[in-house]
Amino acid sequence: MKAALAQFIFESNTFAPALAEIDLFRKGGVFLEAEAQVRAWATGTDSQMHGSLKVLAAAGWEAAPCFTALCGSPAGRLSAACFREISDTLLDRVAAAMPFDVLILHLHGAAAADGEDDPEGYLLEKVRTDLGYRGRVVLSLDLHANFTRRMLQHADAVTAYRTFPHMDFTATGERAAHLALHSGSFTRAAAKVSVLMPPTNSTHFAGHLCDLLTRARELERRHENVLDVCILPVQPWMDIDEMGSSVVVTATGDGVPLDELQKLADEWYAQRHHWRSRLTPWPEILQKLRRKGPEPWVLADTADATSGGSPGHSAEALRRLLPLREELPGKVLLWVVDPGTVAAARRRATHFTTGDPPVSWEGRVIWTGEGNYKTRGGAYTGQTFSMGEAAVVESGQIQLVACSYPALTPDPAFYECVGLQPDAALAVMAKNMTGWMAAFDAPWERGLLFDGPGACTLDFASIPFTGSGCGLWPVDPNPANPIAIWESDAAGSSQ
Repeated sequence: MKAALAQFIFESNTFAPALAEIDLFRKGGVFLEAEAQVRAWATGTDSQMHGSLKVLAAAGWEAAPCFTALCGSPAGRLSAACFREISDTLLDRVAAAMPFDVLILHLHGAAAADGEDDPEGYLLEKVRTDLGYRGRVVLSLDLHANFTRRMLQHADAVTAYRTFPHMDFTATGERAAHLALHSGSFTRAAAKVSVLMPPTNSTHFAGHLCDLLTRARELERRHENVLDVCILPVQPWMDIDEMGSSVVVTATGDGVPLDELQKLADEWYAQRHHWRSRLTPWPEILQKLRRKGPEPWVLADTADATSGGSPGHSAEALRRLLPLREELPGKVLLWVVDPGTVAAARRRATHFTTGDPPVSWEGRVIWTGEGNYKTRGGAYTGQTFSMGEAAVVESGQIQLVACSYPALTPDPAFYECVGLQPDAALAVMAKNMTGWMAAFDAPWERGLLFDGPGACTLDFASIPFTGSGCGLWPVDPNPANPIAIWESDAAGSSQ
């Protein structure tokens, strides 16, 4: 028996101003077309591909890992040319791997492209129509996927991350492979839930999302025919069709227990008035930064979260901390995506205009070079990223990393690769919602979450939706159709 595998991971923020181009993958991320390259990459990374290959090998299956594309960071919509290159390459590589018995597709689920609101659904549809493949397709998704009708129609079985911060890439790949090995047929159903859930209130280890994930595992245990239950609190910053959070159930050919699906969706919708953002007012942040603890505080710039597709240009923390730069009791490590500051640093300037909105300040350049790093924290462990040309400018106790590319994940290695010491710092910045918790092994109590300029506001009611997002709570305080149940047309394929 043979399985083909492909992986394409990109998350869009359609409110981010710039289109994403192919360099975000080829230079800032991963773009591999040769099977040997994909296999070598997967072997050393915490990735879905790694998990699937491990399970398939143990089962004695032949595996053809034919393509991997991972973004250096989320961004706006993919440009039409970028998406065409990715989709054409993925489909060509899958076609070249034929014939096979199962196709495993590791996709994100919250991508968007110029002219295409559902790139993952498009790829699934093309596998069926253009490639003519009628066998089993297993789909894995990010926890923040926007599940669509095309995904329901063309994927036979679905699984997704069960952690946030995301720490179960390999485990998700293992689950996908076990679904591929399942001997019977599948049915699928989904509940679309008309809510936007704050990512800062959505961890897997405590709180409301944790409760839902626990209910999902209970549903799997109570019903032998239920193989997988996905809880998908959608990435909020997308103005696209079929927008909404989702519960997705994959069951055997005996069928999905729709009453249980409805009950779980009802429970989710009923939580909505209890969610909170966890933002910290700046006066409280400044007061806490006057005390140095045994481990660094984490300044989480939620509105400019590059992990949510914001461009990383905000220098709000720099603006707030500059007046205290000589008084702070330890180093504060900040970062901003600003090629202009990088260029000025390479000229050994001492005066800089940094960020958007701009902050004028003076500092001393202490490092310049190419910022490449391999993550060592609890998220994306072992994967390699690039921030492009970078520089470190110091002013008092502030050490600011200016870089050319937005970075996907906050990680100690991000700072270490430019010569800084995050473990010894008073505070480190993460342009991220909760990923810093895994990266720096930090509890909520060490996080100082703040709002500012950026494309990832947690004030969802203020997001200028024009499409289906207008009907989601809290944008609409009383959604007309809070929960919609979708059923697949027929039982999925069997081996």
